[in-house]
This record gives sequence, C-alpha cells and structure tokens, in this order.
Amino acid sequence: MSHLSPDEFVDAAAGALDSTRTAHLEACAACRGQAAEVASALSAVRDVGMPEPSPLYWGHLSARIREAVSRETIVPAWRAVWLRPFRPQRLVPVASAVALAGAVVVSGLMLREGRVAIPMDRAVETAAVADASMPDDSEAWRLLTSAAAETPIEDAHAAGMAVPASAIDGAVQRMTPDELHALEELLQRELRGSGE
Repeated sequence: MSHLSPDEFVDAAAGALDSTRTAHLEACAACRGQAAEVASALSAVRDVGMPEPSPLYWGHLSARIREAVSRETIVPAWRAVWLRPFRPQRLVPVASAVALAGAVVVSGLMLREGRVAIPMDRAVETAAVADASMPDDSEAWRLLTSAAAETPIEDAHAAGMAVPASAIDGAVQRMTPDELHALEELLQRELRGSGE
C-alpha cells in the first residue's frame, strides 16, 4: 500500500481520514512521524493570534471599491452583442483575406493572355507619342539608332535609357501580319540559339 498523500496527512490531523488509510497510518512508522509533524504544525498555526484590522480599514476598503466601480464603464448588453463580431481581433483576419482575394483577382485579370492590361486611353497616348517622336527618315533617328547599336544594353539601362513596356506593347499591336510573322521567326531563332 502506498504512503499517505499531503492531503491525507491534513485529513489525519483533522481526524477525517478513512478507515483503510487510518490502518496504513497505524502500521507505517514513516507516515506516523510525518502525520505527527503535520498535526503539530497545524496546532502551531491555530495558536497564532490574528490581529483585528484598524477600525478605519473597512471604511477605506469600501471607499476604494466604490471608486473602482465608478471608473468602470458599463456597456449595455445589446451593444456588447452587436459589437462582438466587429472587434479588431476578428476584423483583421477578415480584412486580410478580402485584400488577398482582391489582389489575386486583380492580378489574374491583369495577367490574362500573358500580358499586363493597359488602360485604353493610356495606350492610345503612348502610341501617339511614339509615332510623333520616332520618324523613320529623320537624321536624328539615324543618329540615335547608330549610337544605340554601339551601346551595350547594361550601359543603356544604367544611364536610364529603357523602353517602357507600354511602348513595346503598342508597337507590337500596330504590326502587320507579315511583321508579326517575321518577329515570330526571329524570336524562335534566338530562342533556339540561346538553348544550345
């Protein structure tokens, strides 16, 4: 049989231990010694006098409780029930999920057909600017194309000379079927060459 637990030692000191455990206590010297120590400790605690609090204590305690209660704000039950779903702890995950879903939908719309959607009025402006600023037969155009042919692409990008993607899209959209076919063959040739 196992020794008594701490709770059972307290029960033994109070005289409330059940009969089977009392039989063990009478048979086990170790448990008897510990039970005697617990009983003497409990009697020593009972002998210590507890002083009564000052007569002012209860008045001060009552005043502190009244002050704490008056500072509390009481929310009507109907408001607490209606506002519970709109707590920040619940709104933040919902707002995050809505923002993520919106981003997925917008990016799906923009990347449809493998290209970024450009607003129509902006595409028309870009095409008009490109047509007006790039005449094929001017001396300036020949000078620029010859300088660009000699400039490495890394140096051009470092100098801020880059063609906006919208200008490239506009140029491709204005190509004739023959030009598109020639571009396709050129790209396929380059891709085959880079794969070797």
